[in-house]
Amino acid sequence: MSASGDPLDVLPAAVLADVLGRVADAGDIAACRLASRTLLAASYICPRVRLCAADRARRRREGGGGSPAFRATTANLASLLGPHLRSLSLDTAGGQGSPDDAMWVEEGEFDEADGLHLTCGEAVAAWATTSAGTVLRELDIADYWPQACWRKAEALPLISHYCQNLVKLCLKNAWLSVDRLKKMPNLTYLTLEFIRLDDEDLNQLNECFPCLHTLNLIGVGGLKDPKIHLLQLKACCWEVSNVPRSLVVHAPDLVFLELKCIRPDTLILDTPSLSTLKLTIDKLGATARVDGLLRLSNLRIESLDFSSLFPAFMDNQAIRTLELELPESSSQYELLEAVNPDYLLRRLASFSEVKLGPRFSRELKLCLAQYKDIQFGSCLKKLLIHVPQSGSCFHLMPLFEICAPLCEVTVLFHAESADAVRRQDAMSICMQNFPEIRWQWGTWQ
Repeated sequence: MSASGDPLDVLPAAVLADVLGRVADAGDIAACRLASRTLLAASYICPRVRLCAADRARRRREGGGGSPAFRATTANLASLLGPHLRSLSLDTAGGQGSPDDAMWVEEGEFDEADGLHLTCGEAVAAWATTSAGTVLRELDIADYWPQACWRKAEALPLISHYCQNLVKLCLKNAWLSVDRLKKMPNLTYLTLEFIRLDDEDLNQLNECFPCLHTLNLIGVGGLKDPKIHLLQLKACCWEVSNVPRSLVVHAPDLVFLELKCIRPDTLILDTPSLSTLKLTIDKLGATARVDGLLRLSNLRIESLDFSSLFPAFMDNQAIRTLELELPESSSQYELLEAVNPDYLLRRLASFSEVKLGPRFSRELKLCLAQYKDIQFGSCLKKLLIHVPQSGSCFHLMPLFEICAPLCEVTVLFHAESADAVRRQDAMSICMQNFPEIRWQWGTWQ
């Protein structure tokens, strides 16, 4: 500090508080408080704060001193910042299960303590009942799985009672009850990740969060016949962790959907505004109703069940971009068994833009070798393909033959594959054989 005073005195307190809010980490904010009286004063009106158990444990080891309990510290912070707090992030997961040694809980090995269990009623009430609870706009809690996985928690009902002004809510690593859950009309963004949810059909979620624009359900278990019924939903990412009998999405305004599932008996997509669909699925069930996707323009499929998926999704003339990828465990023999080569190339030629993922590109060799060189028209204007680490461009020639005149083809070589000379030779052969194609070259890893 200079003799003339704190140089930060010239800045408005609101500006300094916003700067501290961008720092966010509670430990760093505490260091700023010690460095300057002006920052100390501004810290009391800080709008955003993040408290991480792993960071606190590290500082405790480095400093050799004690540290107050994590849950008590959270409550103290909420009381201290009070009506100024807009965003609160609490993390006892440390990226995995333990903030100290990153050891994830093994099956049957549970932590009987509860000092890091952030989604229990007592822990939530400690900060939610302060003046900060009513003004919070964003809340992110990553719980400590060894303590949270075997205890049903009341986080959702309490948050819905005390934090009615929340716009964004993210909860991770917990078993959540929905008893006495209240409607939250201001909430537009919800993420539940690695959650056991006592709402097997998602009825409570649909009723109590009716204004969601974004919904992310990542590894949410406890579902039986889940149905997303949200009239204002715009974007959804749903990674189904178990094998429910049916999956239903009724969302008339939905434009983006990423769905990862195994083999539901019933799949119903009542999403007439959907423009982008990213689908990862083992097998399409016997009952699939997806014929209302009139605005679908971007489709990504990761699967081997092409005999079901191609007719169900690709008989839509509005689709402009198609991306195909295979499951990690698949082989070129499975691809050949799953789809006729002539049928595959005819399908690819019917789209304006095609992207073939690394695994699909790798296993395409045997499939293209069976191609019978049947002539047909092509709409293909853009093609992206990955050359595998041990492969070359030569087996891809049948694919280049279906490109329309002046098609733009991007070939990505594996970064650890052939040397520069071999790459240059392959590039020269491609350009000589298909001079009408506009070539682009790159690498992938």
